[in-house]
Amino acid sequence: MKGDEELLDTVEQIRKAKFPDVPADLVQKLLLIEANYTENRVEAYRRIEKAIDAYLEKQAAAKEAGD
Repeated sequence: MKGDEELLDTVEQIRKAKFPDVPADLVQKLLLIEANYTENRVEAYRRIEKAIDAYLEKQAAAKEAGD
């Protein structure tokens, strides 16, 4: 297992145990953004914000559809 895979596996284990309501794909997306933009913190922040906003919008739309 490569270092990146080990990190993803470790974070996934923690997510399952402590934060099961947070989707695995969102956490993985955020970790990959961090890994890919370590030298460009502004871009990392922008992409993380965009990913979280998209997740929250999707959650809000699903909630509205269920009401």
